[in-house]
Amino acid sequence: MDKNIKLLYCILGSIVLALLNNSIFNGAKFGLFDAGTLVGRLIIDLSDILSLIGIILLVLFSITLIIRNIDLKHK
Repeated sequence: MDKNIKLLYCILGSIVLALLNNSIFNGAKFGLFDAGTLVGRLIIDLSDILSLIGIILLVLFSITLIIRNIDLKHK
């Protein structure tokens, strides 16, 4: 059960990373970091990459959680 809780925390963190590219946060990103500057463009690109990593990790952790909880002995 302890491993499932750790996986659920990993899934929660992956969801937060995946939400970096949500339309709600786009206005905040463009407001805080001007896309015309080099630093602003770098930060926006970094958030896009982190969002992609979050989606990939979300899929991997979810599949791992499902596989660990399949009970094949009762079939």
